[in-house]
Amino acid sequence: MTNKDITAEQLIEVLKFTPRTYKISMWGYGGEKVMGTVPKEVWDYCMEHQVDLSDIAWNDEDTVMSDMRLDPDKLPFTPGSWYECDGMAHANGVSRGSGTLQIEDENGETVIEQSIDDFSGDNIDDESPEFDCTNEAWIGEAKEGEVVFVGSSNEKGTFFEGEIELKEPFDIRKLKLQYEEVDGEELIYGVEYDGEDIDNWGGSTDGKSSDFDMYLVGDACTWTRYAPEEKDWGHPEFGPSPSDWEKSPKFDFAKHKPVYPGYYNAVWSHFGTTYGSLYWDGKEFGEWEYGKFKPQSGVQTWQGYNWDTSDWGNQPPEPPNLICSNKKCEWTGASEERRTDDDYNDHCPECDGTDFDWIDYDPDTKTGRANRAKYCVTQTEKQEFIAGMNAALEELRQEFIQLED
Repeated sequence: MTNKDITAEQLIEVLKFTPRTYKISMWGYGGEKVMGTVPKEVWDYCMEHQVDLSDIAWNDEDTVMSDMRLDPDKLPFTPGSWYECDGMAHANGVSRGSGTLQIEDENGETVIEQSIDDFSGDNIDDESPEFDCTNEAWIGEAKEGEVVFVGSSNEKGTFFEGEIELKEPFDIRKLKLQYEEVDGEELIYGVEYDGEDIDNWGGSTDGKSSDFDMYLVGDACTWTRYAPEEKDWGHPEFGPSPSDWEKSPKFDFAKHKPVYPGYYNAVWSHFGTTYGSLYWDGKEFGEWEYGKFKPQSGVQTWQGYNWDTSDWGNQPPEPPNLICSNKKCEWTGASEERRTDDDYNDHCPECDGTDFDWIDYDPDTKTGRANRAKYCVTQTEKQEFIAGMNAALEELRQEFIQLED
């Protein structure tokens, strides 16, 4: 709008307007995104050594060299500094497709609060801000044979906060949102109002995830995505977590140590209480990382299977997990043993009732221990049963031999 366009009534409104401060915010999803080219030798080295780009992005150079045994000079970026591989683009801001624009006056009253994506395509009109793309980068811009690295830290929160003092009512048509487009994602980083840059206070965001990829560019704007096989560091494999009926009680580590090597549920104190899986190597608990065993101090309790998992033939038979709620029936069995009618209602196979209770096998509760004693077959009982079956089979075999004679 030029001075010639201002009517007498509008001029009067401007003269009557009390100067005020407006706060401009943009929040939602966005983050930091970079794009840059790296030598083909980097691609070859990473493929040969099955390099996980996330591992080198979030670890320092000493860890990469000593623990992962990798040459930092042959990686796409300095370990821990993925954001420096930005020869093609480096953007940081709110995503145009997942952000909200908010304008408040000095009294905290909302003047505008709208999805930024609404100001696009057919929705751009006289009541929309201007958008200014200051840089655009695509994988296909690279030459055949070049390798493009794309890295991003995905975040949520407020990406822009700033203020502007106006002597006339706020006009969204004078607002300009500056953005960079990196591999198809538009990240808004700057704001202008009527030609004046608005300083960003910085906002506040939380990291949610990250993505790191490389692409080997071919002909006709085609490319191959970096996808090495997952490197086998030789760590002992995690087995399935034990079911309630297979769990041992929680043992005080100071008094009781595991008998068999393997993974156990543990609680340890290290800058606070931590729960998780730790590996017992026969001497101490710890974690495996990049092929090395790292002992963990401060272990308080541990819990695992209540049978020797070195041979899965030792596993006791699974006990029933349901009991009929009808006290005169109290059928016990597995979920799949119930009868299901045409309306998908489950019925007790004994009394036809439809109410059931789960059987508690928690080894650390009185009820759970009672149910384990009542329904679970112990290792000794299993061995005795197998021995009995073998003896009966041998007896039948001898009888068959005598009949043959």
